[in-house]
Amino acid sequence: MRKRRNIPTIPVDFYQDAGRKAQYQKILYKSIIEGVEQSLNKNKDKFVMARVEDGKSTKDIEILKDSFKDNLETVLDYYEGNEEYEKCSHTLNLINKI
Repeated sequence: MRKRRNIPTIPVDFYQDAGRKAQYQKILYKSIIEGVEQSLNKNKDKFVMARVEDGKSTKDIEILKDSFKDNLETVLDYYEGNEEYEKCSHTLNLINKI
């Protein structure tokens, strides 16, 4: 049985919520890691990083294959800054697969 990836849904003004910025950042970076990994394994050209809702509608934010490496490098910088070295190693392995 295939495991479905959980795509996070976040509010449209998530970047203005300074108190929860770190929480949203962790959620989005985890989604990037999972999305890139799944895309590489299934030879996909893009994945949905998150769904953003404004109270009326929900829109998908997609990351295209051309920007997988740039996004992973941003995630790697974050994990290095937070000294999460196991996650750094996993992220670096994904970068090397691209």
